[in-house]
Amino acid sequence: MADAPAATAVPPAPSTRAGRLLIRLDRAADRRWFLPALAAFPLSDYVLPFLPNQMLLMGVSALHPRRWPVIALTFVTASVVGAFVMATAIQSAGPWLLEAVGVGELPAAGAFVTEHGALALAVLSLLPWTPRVTVLLCALAGLPPWSIALAILAGRPLPMTLLAVIGARAPHLLRRFRRVDRVLAEVRAANPPRPGHATSTST
Repeated sequence: MADAPAATAVPPAPSTRAGRLLIRLDRAADRRWFLPALAAFPLSDYVLPFLPNQMLLMGVSALHPRRWPVIALTFVTASVVGAFVMATAIQSAGPWLLEAVGVGELPAAGAFVTEHGALALAVLSLLPWTPRVTVLLCALAGLPPWSIALAILAGRPLPMTLLAVIGARAPHLLRRFRRVDRVLAEVRAANPPRPGHATSTST
């Protein structure tokens, strides 16, 4: 009687939301809708601040290092479009929005934004995280949506490119982000490398 074949070990599912998102994105990397699906995350970052977009950017770039330029460009473009849409929606909603969100400090902070305008937004856009509050203030202060979008365009390429390069070309730096390194280990265990898909390796 022949022995039964050994059962194939099934890797455990990632314990974090970011890990599960990265698995889905990695499996869809060859699909035509991969980049639009990826763009949905920075596009929504202005209204869904809990999305792990910085981790997704570094993680997807680490899993597909040869595509990091288009991945970074996708994040920048979606961030610019998201800022424009958010500013347009806020200015269309009218002044009642302040009362609706119930944040009393916005009018005082709005004076700073009114004084410095799009320059302040461009500077804050150089930070790794999305300046969603500053976009909100600029919109409430009356800056045109196109001006807000241009300010985001002036600042976001630098941090987005740096995060993508860290993920794709500097795995030794990526390991300093312990959470990112742990999530990537879980994703690689769940999604073995496919032929023709290079992954970043240590140097």
